[in-house]
Amino acid sequence: MKRYAHAVEATVVRLADPVCIAVDPHGRGRLTGRFRRRAADGATDAGESLIEILLTVVITGLTVGALLAGLANAGEAGNVQRANVTGDKIMRNFAEATKAAARSCVAGGPLLVVSTEPGKYHAVISDPPTTPQCPSSTVATVLTLDVSGPSGLHETMQIAVRRP
Repeated sequence: MKRYAHAVEATVVRLADPVCIAVDPHGRGRLTGRFRRRAADGATDAGESLIEILLTVVITGLTVGALLAGLANAGEAGNVQRANVTGDKIMRNFAEATKAAARSCVAGGPLLVVSTEPGKYHAVISDPPTTPQCPSSTVATVLTLDVSGPSGLHETMQIAVRRP
């Protein structure tokens, strides 16, 4: 019977606050829940240490830094993509203007290509290096077209043109 009585025995602990008394029903001498033992100076054992706070600040800083770097990189990637798409459009329009100029030129005369591209882009016929001649109706002339623009854009295309 004594064994049973010991299991029901409870430990009463008086905290530093004289109004608050907590009971540990298991008799292990520790308190659970919202009651905590206080040291002689009145400090609780529930606070965070300085190293925990510093690690939290460092990890948060690294996370925010990585997030901002990723967002900046995504913005730059969008600008490069936009420049590439615009360069493709300018190259296609320049090739069409070159073919139209070849259809309307006089055999043996200069091949004058009229092209309008935005200010940041530059489209030229790079091969042959001199002003190309209007092609004949029987032999096609191979021309190399170059388009350059912002974000390091440089595209090259070769087309064969002849008069109809």
